[in-house]
Amino acid sequence: MRIRDFDIKPETFLKGLILTNGIEFSPAALLFANTHNAKRQNMVYNMPNNTEAFRPQELFLNSIEDDYTVVTSCVASSTKRQSVLLDVYDNELSAFYNGQKFEHIKINYVSEPAYYSKLCRDGSQVKEYVSACGYDELNIIPWSGCAASKNCLFCGVNSFLDSNQTTAFSVSNHYKEYKGYKLENYIANLKESVSIALLDSCYQHHAHIIIVSGNLKDNMLNEQTRICGRIANSIRELVERQSAEGIVLVITPPLDTDILYQIKEDGIAKTVFNLEVGTKQAFAKYCPGKNRIGYHYFIDRLLKSVDVFGKGNSWTNFVYGLEPNMDLLKVCNELAQCGIVPSANILHLDKGNRLDCQPPELPDTFQFFVELDKINRRFEHAPYYCSLALRTSLTNEVHDGRIKEY
Repeated sequence: MRIRDFDIKPETFLKGLILTNGIEFSPAALLFANTHNAKRQNMVYNMPNNTEAFRPQELFLNSIEDDYTVVTSCVASSTKRQSVLLDVYDNELSAFYNGQKFEHIKINYVSEPAYYSKLCRDGSQVKEYVSACGYDELNIIPWSGCAASKNCLFCGVNSFLDSNQTTAFSVSNHYKEYKGYKLENYIANLKESVSIALLDSCYQHHAHIIIVSGNLKDNMLNEQTRICGRIANSIRELVERQSAEGIVLVITPPLDTDILYQIKEDGIAKTVFNLEVGTKQAFAKYCPGKNRIGYHYFIDRLLKSVDVFGKGNSWTNFVYGLEPNMDLLKVCNELAQCGIVPSANILHLDKGNRLDCQPPELPDTFQFFVELDKINRRFEHAPYYCSLALRTSLTNEVHDGRIKEY
């Protein structure tokens, strides 16, 4: 398929269209999900505004031509654009756009992992401690919600916090305090849960082990980093064989940068301090809580992480669609030159967001990811994870030659 100056493989074109325009499900497609063990929307990240009953979370899109497969998030429809419709045709899932069926693509739901139904010895559910994002990510989310002084405008995580969730720490309904039970109990159950989860077929080839959560209060950034270090140290031997890149920590960086040396000793291999937006002006607008901590606070700690963990092991992610391409690409180039790996997820409109904009247009999206790939190749940075994990990004697809300029 061709758009602007790019030749795009069909599965990647469809993924881009879903991520920018959204997807809806016919009654038949929802029934198909119910009978084919589709993984449901987990209501932690990417919670759609217009959630249908039993809405599936992700899709496999497979190119029949050469058997290349990507995973896409089933993001909510954009209110101002024609969305993709998923329906059942000849007993198979098929995608339609403006009444036209997408050919040469085999579509399946990403299945719910078997470990979602398993229990720890104390009766708690394994999925309280670990979850699958995309196909082969193993996410560890040690506390629910976010206690940042002000939430990012694109994030709706606190709008659906389950106050009864039993994890290491649970942010209270007002997100000003946190409460928890003994960390030792949490770690014991986490280790058991990780051991059970890694037996699942979705991690047979490899697993991307990611510790990720919202923030504790701003004055607890040191403490939350130390807690994540303890978690990493407790599971490092369990995940070593299957981990694709070592344990990845996605977090707001600590106040005290010496803690970075400690978490490296604990087993953290890569740190991800997400700027979310590139310019100082956009940072102040869209990330008011992070802005209180400071734009240069994040930059300084990204640079420090390069010193501690090495070139290519300090990552930062952006929400693509909140600022002009050239502004964001300029920042990405500057960071990549310093040994920091930039990447981006495509903006989607979660429930609870406070944005005044729509997701980016599809041609601009392909243009951005092609230019981002050029930057990362120039400085010998590889994209994050793989095409089965990054469900809201096109970095792996561009890197793998699924989008080419002509």
